[in-house]
Amino acid sequence: MAKLGATAVAKGGSTKGKIVGGVIVGVIALIILFSLFNFASTDANKIGLHYGGGVIEDKKFKSIIPPGSTNKLIGPGDKIYAYPIDQRSYIIGGAGADTDNADEVTVVSKDNVRLGVRVQVYFTLNRSEEVIKPFHERIGLKTEAYEEDGWALMLQSYFRPQIDRALAAVGTQYAWAELYNNESKKAQFQTAAAKEFTRLLPAAVGGDYFCGPAYTGNNACGELSFTIQKPTPLDKGIIDGLEAKQRAELARQAQEQKNQQVNVELQSVKQQVAMLGAQGYLLKSAIESGKIQFMVIPQNGNVSIPVPTPAQTPR
Repeated sequence: MAKLGATAVAKGGSTKGKIVGGVIVGVIALIILFSLFNFASTDANKIGLHYGGGVIEDKKFKSIIPPGSTNKLIGPGDKIYAYPIDQRSYIIGGAGADTDNADEVTVVSKDNVRLGVRVQVYFTLNRSEEVIKPFHERIGLKTEAYEEDGWALMLQSYFRPQIDRALAAVGTQYAWAELYNNESKKAQFQTAAAKEFTRLLPAAVGGDYFCGPAYTGNNACGELSFTIQKPTPLDKGIIDGLEAKQRAELARQAQEQKNQQVNVELQSVKQQVAMLGAQGYLLKSAIESGKIQFMVIPQNGNVSIPVPTPAQTPR
């Protein structure tokens, strides 16, 4: 009896041990399984580039991970590089994200005046696979543009030099005063600078990696939005001189208007003297000014004129 009981206990312990061991083996298997695979997710405003990174495969491009993806299964060691697909900006001289706020672009005008120019460029990244893949491999990896700091470095390295070159090439075609206070000339300058920048940027980066701000991935790429603020002389004394000159010109114009008015009045006097004679004109002027008063007396009419009574001096 005792012997049989001992055998039963031994069998029960063995069963429990097998169950615990099976659970442990299952957990270990799951850990190994999950270590062999990765899961990738992307934000709604970012697109992912999936590259292999396993021990037994090359680090080559595999696929595009669409914006807003959740828990996409990828291989062990694989990596996702995420890039923004919403509207972006690069601003020189200002404050905010993606802004080079250290200075302005310096432009030398046709008449050799140094001008400070603030520039705003608005754009989106071209998300088509045949474009964004070479962008990542040629520029993104080098500048780490898939990171926030790397993105700013990419803009500083590739956008800023081309903006400087575009403004420098176009600025010498205009006098500084034209760019400062002539809206038509400023608009021409902006259009020409935008055209030059649009030509220079693809050549510098190696492709049409950037589209206009209205690009959504399903429409035409479009041109980048390039705007400039009023170019301002770096020497503020030049502006003071221009304002003083403008005040003098306004004063001269006001004096000319006064002189023209006097001439008109003088011509009128000459015409009246020629028609009325000198005495007649003087009499007319005296009547109009109220210095001479007169009354119209009807023909054969009786008129009573009050005679003032002299005041009597009291005795």
